[in-house]
Amino acid sequence: MHYITINKFSSVPLYAQLKESIKKAIDDGILKDKDKLPTEEELCNTFNVSRPVVRQAYADLIAQGAIVRMKGKGTFVIKNFIRRNFFNELSNFTGEMERKGIVPRTKILNVEIITSEPRIFPLLVLNEGAPCLHFKRIRYGDDVPIYLEDTYISLLMFPGLEKYDFAVNSLYSVFERDYHLPVAKAYNTFNAQVVSDIDAVLLEVKKKSAVHRVQTFTYDAENKLMEYSIASFPGDRNQFDIVIRRDKD
Repeated sequence: MHYITINKFSSVPLYAQLKESIKKAIDDGILKDKDKLPTEEELCNTFNVSRPVVRQAYADLIAQGAIVRMKGKGTFVIKNFIRRNFFNELSNFTGEMERKGIVPRTKILNVEIITSEPRIFPLLVLNEGAPCLHFKRIRYGDDVPIYLEDTYISLLMFPGLEKYDFAVNSLYSVFERDYHLPVAKAYNTFNAQVVSDIDAVLLEVKKKSAVHRVQTFTYDAENKLMEYSIASFPGDRNQFDIVIRRDKD
C-alpha cells in the first residue's frame, strides 16, 4: 500500500485523498488491470481511518469505472472499463474511444459473402441465394478487447461493399459518403449471456464469464434496414448508460 498517501492535517477530506492516491496509482501503472485492492479492514488498520472513509473512496472509484467490487472475492482494478452512452445520437467506435482518451484499434477476423442464413436473411428481407456481406471484427481500446461483433449487410442494397476494409473505414461514413445513404436511426436490444469458449479466447476473458449481448438494427430515412449486427461485450469491461426522457403531457 506504498502508493497511498494520507495527510490528516490536510484540508482535503480523507476519502478524497484515498481515492486520488488509488486513482493516481492506476493511471501511473503502479496498479494494473485486475490487481486486487486492500480490504476495508486493511485500509482502516493501516491508516487509522474509519470504514465510511474507505467506503466513500471505493464508491466514488466504482462510479468512475476505475474499480469493481466482486462479491466474495474483493475489490479489483478495471483499467479498461468502458462506459458507453446511448442517447439520441449515433457515433462510431473510433470517435467514441478517442473522446475518452483511449487508443482504438480494429482487427478483422473474417470477411465473406454468404447466400443463406436462416436467422439473418429474414431480417434483411433477403431471399435464399441473394448476396449478403458478413464480417466479424474485434474492437480494442488500448490493446484490450472491448467487444466482438458480427455484421450483416445486403449487397443488393450496397453492391461492392465487400471491397472496403472495415478495420480502417467507418461503416456509417461509407454508407453516407459512397452510397449517399446516411444512417437515420438505430435500435439496440440487450441481454446477458455466458460467453462461448471460442469468444472467450478472442475477448481474453475467462470461460463461462458473462457478456452483454447487443443486437443493433440500423435504418435509413425510409425505414429500410441497412445493417444488422450482434456483439458481445465482456461484462467486467463495459457499462451501458441509457437516457430515458419523459414525454410531455
